[in-house]
Amino acid sequence: MEITSPEKLEQKLHQLEGRGYKAYKELQGSVWDFGPVRLTFEHVQGDAFAAPSRITAVLPFASSGLPGDACRTALSRFALEDFLLRRFHQAALTRLRNPKGSGKSGVVTALQPSQKIIKRSALMVTPEQIELVFFVGLPAEGRHILGHECTRLFKEEVPRILRHSLTAETLDVEALQRHIETLEDFHALRDQLQEKGWVGFLADGARLARSAGNSDLPLDECLPFKSPSGFSASVSLPNAGEVRGMPILQGITLLVGGGFHGKSTLLKALQNAVYPHIPGDGREQVAVNPTAVKVRAEDGRFAHEVDISPFLDNLPGIVSTKSFSTLNASGSTSQAVNIMESLEAECELLLLDEDTCATNFMIRDARMQALIHKDREPITPFVDRVRELYDRFKVSTVLVIGGSGDYFDVADTVVAMDKFQPCLVSDEAKRIAGAMPTGRKQETPQPFPQLTPGRQAPVSLNFRKGKKEVFIAAHGRDTLVLGVNEIDVHDVEQLAEVGQLEACGWVLLALKGWLEKNNGPSVRGVVSFLETMQEEGVACVLPWNNGLVSLPRLQEVMAVLNRLRY
Repeated sequence: MEITSPEKLEQKLHQLEGRGYKAYKELQGSVWDFGPVRLTFEHVQGDAFAAPSRITAVLPFASSGLPGDACRTALSRFALEDFLLRRFHQAALTRLRNPKGSGKSGVVTALQPSQKIIKRSALMVTPEQIELVFFVGLPAEGRHILGHECTRLFKEEVPRILRHSLTAETLDVEALQRHIETLEDFHALRDQLQEKGWVGFLADGARLARSAGNSDLPLDECLPFKSPSGFSASVSLPNAGEVRGMPILQGITLLVGGGFHGKSTLLKALQNAVYPHIPGDGREQVAVNPTAVKVRAEDGRFAHEVDISPFLDNLPGIVSTKSFSTLNASGSTSQAVNIMESLEAECELLLLDEDTCATNFMIRDARMQALIHKDREPITPFVDRVRELYDRFKVSTVLVIGGSGDYFDVADTVVAMDKFQPCLVSDEAKRIAGAMPTGRKQETPQPFPQLTPGRQAPVSLNFRKGKKEVFIAAHGRDTLVLGVNEIDVHDVEQLAEVGQLEACGWVLLALKGWLEKNNGPSVRGVVSFLETMQEEGVACVLPWNNGLVSLPRLQEVMAVLNRLRY
């Protein structure tokens, strides 16, 4: 492929001045040497209002001036990738002047990172080079090319943004070091959970509250977290040293307290702590078992051949719940399905908030048991299974509960939240349970069946849409489109970025090929692809790197697959 100088690009753009927008397509596939950065026009947009053109920038690492230690380990490279992508966005926001043109003319952007540090296809660092996939809106006025404005864009704006994001120019060395150390400490913290018999940890001083219900940004005036007296522990981290905080022990933990005192805030911090967070987020030293799944009721969801018999049996009109299917699940059946599918996806920690759970699935108190006998009630409530899940399978549970003291009888740890501060009340809860027996009878007619890996998805998964053999698109974090199928995932709460949802689609496409050659549960194929993406780069399952995908977890990929209607 011919590599051309910036001067020839300028000449080319001047020739395009005033022509129809389609003439920009002459740039597609061309490579331009901006010394030392090399730009490739991978895809050129069809008009000024279409998605901006995709460009790949490659810079030799030795030419970046970045510290060599930042490439020393896989973790430091991971942190550097995240750090540089954020620098790109900061540099792109500082424009020399407002761009001219209509539609998306002059836009310079890339995949927008969340508060989490996640592997993304937008930027990849190796000891040899830095590769960035970014997007530029090629300028036009209506349908006529603004060649001179495009020249200015690639002569002034784009080189400046790349210098300020990929090279040591304006580099804040201390900020980069904090980024690396924060990620190293998070992984060291998470590695210690299992050996200490914990499923989570919240450091003293953490800021858990967010600025708004629809925002993941920290609340500035948030009260710092402080572990309860008599229930704190310390961990030794490679950079932060000894850090004290509150452990979440294996077993069953209840989060209790009055309304608006921080129970759900703490649980949300835990469900988000399956990912590391950037410096300044407030949750940098909050970690949880990486397989943790937030489970909720999900009225109306699709389910296909799920064994929900541990929780529901003898449903009217249903021959057997060992292979339960529905197009429109109720609150209780959907929650049973979500739990069983999470266990199939190798979940070791269930997170539940009673506000988003089906009441009749969670508990049947003594009075209701007396009125409606067990032989007329198909539901075995979660309170009667949660202990068994841990004792037999080592699946722990953290549960926000404010309305049912029946869970005191099965809990190992009870933490009360008071004005967003925790207090250990396990002994008091046990005393109350002993002094005030509810008279409730346990309802477990059959032992919980042995846990097995996830079922095999059908080989007939169809990704075709019209003339396109493969069509995969994410609409926000709520909907994934695979061919003509729309998958509703708005209740899959731990999807952190749109790019993760799109990546789920590409993993499922790869899974289709895997299933044609292999026998066995789908979860094995998904695990294999996720491990490859972790090692070789997130884009390895894509036909080309679109710069828009982020690495998902096994649990989210399986959640998407299980909601695909077929």
